Amino acid sequence: MESSLYVGELGPEVNDDILKQHFKLAKSVHVCRDRVSGKSLGYAYVNFHRAEDCSHTLRNMNYSLINGRHCRLMMAEKDSNKRTQGTGNIFVKNLPASVDDKSLHDTFSQWGNVVSCRVVKNPNAVRCYGYVNYDCVSAAERAIELVNGSILFGREIQVGHQIPKSEREAVEDQSKQQQKFTNLYIKNIALDVTEDDIRGLFTAFGPVSSILIQRDEYNNSKGFGFVNFENPQDAEKAVHQLNDQEYRGKKLFVSRAQKKSEREDELRRQHAYQIPVEKPVKYQGVNLYVKNLADSVDDDLLREEFARYGHITSAKVMKDERTGASKGFGFVCFTSPEEATEAVIRMNGHRIASKEIYVALAQRKEDRRNFLEAQISQKSASSSSSASPVQSRQQLQPTEVVNAIPPQLTLETLQPFSPETQRQMLGERIYSIM
Repeated sequence: MESSLYVGELGPEVNDDILKQHFKLAKSVHVCRDRVSGKSLGYAYVNFHRAEDCSHTLRNMNYSLINGRHCRLMMAEKDSNKRTQGTGNIFVKNLPASVDDKSLHDTFSQWGNVVSCRVVKNPNAVRCYGYVNYDCVSAAERAIELVNGSILFGREIQVGHQIPKSEREAVEDQSKQQQKFTNLYIKNIALDVTEDDIRGLFTAFGPVSSILIQRDEYNNSKGFGFVNFENPQDAEKAVHQLNDQEYRGKKLFVSRAQKKSEREDELRRQHAYQIPVEKPVKYQGVNLYVKNLADSVDDDLLREEFARYGHITSAKVMKDERTGASKGFGFVCFTSPEEATEAVIRMNGHRIASKEIYVALAQRKEDRRNFLEAQISQKSASSSSSASPVQSRQQLQPTEVVNAIPPQLTLETLQPFSPETQRQMLGERIYSIM
């Protein structure tokens, strides 16, 4: 069966003959060129008779040098929809200029199967950024969760989802539209203020086409309203001059009037993945984290599988907001710590829809970071015969496996964690030596 590789980061002088010499197992090669100018587009496709030859080349020749440049290989994807979805893509910011494609690939391979990596550098810049493409959403989520804000390559880096170009352009277009507006929203208006008062206040900035103060069924002011200017420049001046200004004993709030869809989108962004302050305490010891879920597993199936161990208050499979596809992990919340502990013991390693799942007590982000620090410190101590300095907070070394079980657990190691996290650490340690 014929297989193909995509070859990127090619120099403009690379042609088919050079590629044939480089990829000796290839059946055919094709450098993609501009139809008008005939200039190379910087990438090519290499075809193989056998899938084995294709896989061998991908494993052994990725980031190899072609005319002084490291080429970037990945399996060619014929389905254009899959190429543009980008559900497993993440971006990595604040990288030092010394990082190349291969070192980025090797480092981020710890958290999943990397399909492709690319570092983008600007001439004379001391920092750069890159992209990592995983083969599944769950790996991308894992990398973001564990690496974002950590020290990598000697810097604190930022990691997040890569936003597809079409969505970035849509946001930019919306931003441009928002820059020009005429309709203003005003709230915190004193209840005795009338439309004429508002007109006198706002016409100082330009002609006003309409004014509305919202009122109840008894014609009493609700304390908010709208002012529409004829010119966007006048509306913008009014916002800058009147927002946060006191009028009739009350400080006004003045801003561009948003459409309902815009308000809903903003609320979703603000509250996505937020947990109220009281919830971590309320759910300590009863909320389980479940990962490696098959794509077919939904909330109902997740609840059904865990229901035999106690009363479940919620079962949720996390999904991508844009596509609705499962992220491969979820949460199950019981009413008591005893039920949750029993479920961890019985369900960790259990198969659901042909995949072996991982189950553990859900941890707060701070506890997870402390756990990782303890793992790294223990690993460093066990690999050196002499005492070595403890690594600084959130410091991860490139290509270091961060999910290994610490070789030993001491009171000093356990002390920084909550009782629930201590039980989990002890349980994982016991499980690893059984």
